[in-house]
Amino acid sequence: MIELPGEEASPTFALELFQPDPDVVYTLDITAHLAGVPRRSILAYYRAGLVRPVFQPPYGVMTFTEEAIYIVRRIEHARTCHGVDVALIKTVFDLIDEVERLRAEVRFLRDR
Repeated sequence: MIELPGEEASPTFALELFQPDPDVVYTLDITAHLAGVPRRSILAYYRAGLVRPVFQPPYGVMTFTEEAIYIVRRIEHARTCHGVDVALIKTVFDLIDEVERLRAEVRFLRDR
């Protein structure tokens, strides 16, 4: 693009792919705040096996990654916007995991 004198270049907008930083972890309180949900919801999702915390030594403090916050937001969206219960969300997440596993297997077999 050529800029003419007196003209400002229009800003270019591009989407960036979200890449969670695996080295950053948040406490339960901060995770609840960032995800916009009560602490008890995150604990319920943990008990249902939907979100996995990282336990910090030496006392086993429960912390969460950016990926876990993203998952909690997805769960909340499904619950509030679509009225889906936690059991169905668990089933859908399990199916998504299975599809991703099968896709990886197909890619592996194609590359042989």
